[in-house]
Formats: sequence, C-alpha cells, structure tokens
Amino acid sequence: MSDPVVVEVAIDAPAARVWQAFRDPVELRRWHGWEYDAIEAEIQQIYFDDVTASEPDLTLDTHGAGRFELEPRGEATVVRVVRAAPDGAAGWDGIYDEINEGWRSFVEQLRFYLERHAGEERRTLFIEREVDPPAGEEWFSAAHQRGVVADPSTLVIVAREKTIVSAYGIDEEAFAALRERFG
Repeated sequence: MSDPVVVEVAIDAPAARVWQAFRDPVELRRWHGWEYDAIEAEIQQIYFDDVTASEPDLTLDTHGAGRFELEPRGEATVVRVVRAAPDGAAGWDGIYDEINEGWRSFVEQLRFYLERHAGEERRTLFIEREVDPPAGEEWFSAAHQRGVVADPSTLVIVAREKTIVSAYGIDEEAFAALRERFG
C-alpha cells in the first residue's frame, strides 16, 4: 500500500524549475520556512542530509518527514507530499499533525515564490499566534490554515497558533511597517 498524500498543490511552473527550487540551497531559502538563525542548517537537514533525490523520477525522499513527488503537467507541476499514516491509522483523515501542516505552509510558500516572485529575495516574520487574516486575495484555504495575498509582495499564512508573513522585494522601511502591522 502506498503512503497517503497529505499535501497536493498545482504550481504554474515547469517541473525543471520546481525541481531546482527543491535542490538549490539559495532557492530553498527564498521559500522554505521563515528567517531565524538556524534556517540554513534546517534546509541542509531536511533537503540534503540522509535524503534520496531522484531527478529522473522527480522525487525527494526525506526518510521520515515525507516524500515529495513532482508530476509535470505541461507548463505546470503538481507537487505532492506523501507520508506514512500513524500506526494503526489507514490515513490522515481527521488527524491534526504539525509536520503535515508545515508542509502545506511551505509548499504554498513555494507556489507563491515561483508563480509571483521567482528569483527575488524574501523577508519573513514568524508570529507565535494567529493574527486576523488581512483583506486580500485568498491564496489557499485548508482545514487548519489559510493563506492571503495581502498585497502583490506579501503572503500571510495563518495557521494554528502561528502566522507566517513572507514578503518579496521590500526595503527596510516596508519590512518595519509589516512588523508593526503584524507583530
């Protein structure tokens, strides 16, 4: 029996470009997680240490935290994260899991990066509480989190007990304004 899919997101970018975003540490920093002192070590551990990457198959197996599967669909790519269900469970239905929720946030950040800000540097805020989602374009909605494009440069993801704000191409003044707004 194959592992269940916990996240599936279609990204308007070719598979080669999505693959590059998973394999280049500079690219990973532009979409994975948020800014903090150990982000480079986290990226190294998740995407490179004890990882099996197969470019021909477009798979990246983290051996525990999940397996990424990329499926080309013309000029778009479907990104799937699959993970073994907990012991005794047939799947993930009805089970809240922080790792699954993290993958959802990260893959949606990847989609925002590739579809709207490819090649741009990012600044982030990580807020250890839920903020009221700003007005704007709904980017995604899931059972335990929601993403809103607050303005062309900024994606706000509100999840259980946390908020991630990713902003591209902004200067220090604009970043200070984001910190004031959401901090």
